[in-house]
Amino acid sequence: MYWLQILLYGVYAYLSLGLIFGLWFVFKGAEQIDENMHGATWPTRLLLLPASIALWVVLLKKYLKHQRHGS
Repeated sequence: MYWLQILLYGVYAYLSLGLIFGLWFVFKGAEQIDENMHGATWPTRLLLLPASIALWVVLLKKYLKHQRHGS
């Protein structure tokens, strides 16, 4: 049962970091990667939040790669 608690805490940590990153990403970071996000309304951005939380590692890599290339 101890390994199940560790796994559960790992999922909680992943989702907590995802929520923090996701909120930042949908309101600030997405505009830097995708020019179509400029002028998007906040309800549209909130629709993107669940996917940003779940895929925060992938989006962070894409954001960092974009920043490195300066595009």
